[in-house]
Amino acid sequence: MQDVTNHDLLKRNIIKYSWFRIFTKRVYLPLITVQLVNVGKVSLDELALMVVISSIIQAALQMPAGYVADKFGNRRAIILGASIAVASPLLYAVWPSFWGGLIASVLFFGGYAFQSGAVEAFMHDSLTALGRARDYTKVMGRAQTYGLIGNTVLIIVVPLTYRIHHTLPFLIGFLSLAATVWLALSFAYPPRRTTAQAQRPRQAARAIITAKNLALFTFAGFLAGVSNKGLEYRELLFQHVGIAVEWFGVIAAVGSLGGALLGWYVHWFDRLRPLAFYWVDAWIMALCIVLMGVTSSPIIAVIAVVLFTAYTRVRPIVLQSKILSELQHTYKATLLSALNMFTLLGDVVAISLLTQMVNQHGYSAGHVWFGGAVGVIALGLWLVMCVEVLWRRKKAR
Repeated sequence: MQDVTNHDLLKRNIIKYSWFRIFTKRVYLPLITVQLVNVGKVSLDELALMVVISSIIQAALQMPAGYVADKFGNRRAIILGASIAVASPLLYAVWPSFWGGLIASVLFFGGYAFQSGAVEAFMHDSLTALGRARDYTKVMGRAQTYGLIGNTVLIIVVPLTYRIHHTLPFLIGFLSLAATVWLALSFAYPPRRTTAQAQRPRQAARAIITAKNLALFTFAGFLAGVSNKGLEYRELLFQHVGIAVEWFGVIAAVGSLGGALLGWYVHWFDRLRPLAFYWVDAWIMALCIVLMGVTSSPIIAVIAVVLFTAYTRVRPIVLQSKILSELQHTYKATLLSALNMFTLLGDVVAISLLTQMVNQHGYSAGHVWFGGAVGVIALGLWLVMCVEVLWRRKKAR
């Protein structure tokens, strides 16, 4: 009876995670800048400084937060992260100033650092305990679908309350994040099947800093940066090819809905072995970016942007699945947190490269050059991974 009960509780983790995905996003996001600038009289330079400081803190916390999850349990890390982040929207409501905005940003992204990696590792452990580890991509993809649809609705509806009172969207945002705390507290513990125990931080670092992981995370971090920053100049590209401003939001919404649809079928990528997926992943993004600027046709640019948006909404799930499928030791959350840290570095590389290409060649041709550069760099990094795999196999003989 106990096993049946535990099984049912673990199955509920899947449903609860879908709701967690909906509420974990900042439903007040479109209004942060408006609130700080119009109400708090915060300057653009101060806004930029907030982003820099919070990004540095998030990056610094990634590895320690992952270690905390592996040492003390993923569920506890999720609860801690959600609890840290929950108060952040209230600061925009009651203290709309540079310091209020900075603390709010630090709280949210600091809390996110503890959840990042821990949530995915927790769900992987839950599915493993249910005997459904192979369904990780399918389950997470469909949760992403629910999350995108639910969050899209909230982001459309919640800002409408700003006209009633400028603090109301942030109070609703607080309730949304409070729901994630409640959901985290209600998650059922999956049993640990490994007898390995998380060790001291220095030993943990030695366990995860391997040639294999460095090669993989350099590749994955770069492509994650491309995924995050590949559309940085999307609106300027649209204007360049003659798309009216009023269509920008519609195109973004179509891309998100495409991601929601793709999330339902993303488990098809499970048919590919990890190295094969990494290759396909790189070229999907590179070709989409090239397609954005290869002609002056606005229709082609829109199609390319929608495809890129939809795919990049779900690709992290497949990537996590490939990584987790090969992990057999204690440091799941730490490794995923390390990947997120490499992603932050990839963001810097990608935006720097894209900006340079656009400055040198213009918006359309710049995207073509950027897409080509992504393909070439990804090919080089992919070959490094292949060499590492061959070297490891040869060493094992």
